[in-house]
Amino acid sequence: MSNAIILPLTAAQEMVIASDNSGAIGEKEMDAVHVPNTVVAHYACRVAMMDLLAVGGEPNAVVMQNFTDEAAWHAYQLGVRQVMDELDYDAIPITGSTESNFPGLQSGLGLTVIGKRSVGAAPDVISEHVRFAVIGVPLVGNEVVEQADKIAPLRLFKKLCDMAVVKGVAPVGSKGIAATWQKWTNRTACHLSCSEDIMKSAGPATCFIIAYERENTRLVESIAGTHYHELIVG
Repeated sequence: MSNAIILPLTAAQEMVIASDNSGAIGEKEMDAVHVPNTVVAHYACRVAMMDLLAVGGEPNAVVMQNFTDEAAWHAYQLGVRQVMDELDYDAIPITGSTESNFPGLQSGLGLTVIGKRSVGAAPDVISEHVRFAVIGVPLVGNEVVEQADKIAPLRLFKKLCDMAVVKGVAPVGSKGIAATWQKWTNRTACHLSCSEDIMKSAGPATCFIIAYERENTRLVESIAGTHYHELIVG
């Protein structure tokens, strides 16, 4: 599950569009959270890429809407490149626009990833016979920087997306684990439990949910390592 839009492209391919934004986070004095602009773009791109990959998409271009200032563009571009390098995507073009007519008091960035997927590449429908797990930990605000070692790595996300035993992947955002699971499965989350807080915001998708074949639990646990947290459906 993701927030990506799927549009028909050709008889064999579909267009996949995913986006994220960031406001009042950056290097300006009046920002609510102060982090380097490179970090801001990194996590905005991370969210959009996870949404795109979760539905079987492959990236072709990144579009940035920079509301901060012209000086921020290079750092934003660098943050995007970091994400693409981590996922082994080379030479993805980056374009966009910068608001340079009027200065803003706070930082702002909108980011869209445009990609493609083969027709029929949609993830499997989630059955009642799968097992669920949370990979990573829900973090928000300054926690994202202070507890970066608990964030689910992008390489791990992509690896699990590509595994046949994994039947679906759902990035978790600001609504939290429980709300994401409920929307994904169309089931009530009242009997859902996990060692992590299932109601807490996961900020820039610092964790994600996977559905996988029960008989492959040990394999999934060994691959995810300490990032694995069982999600129990009561």
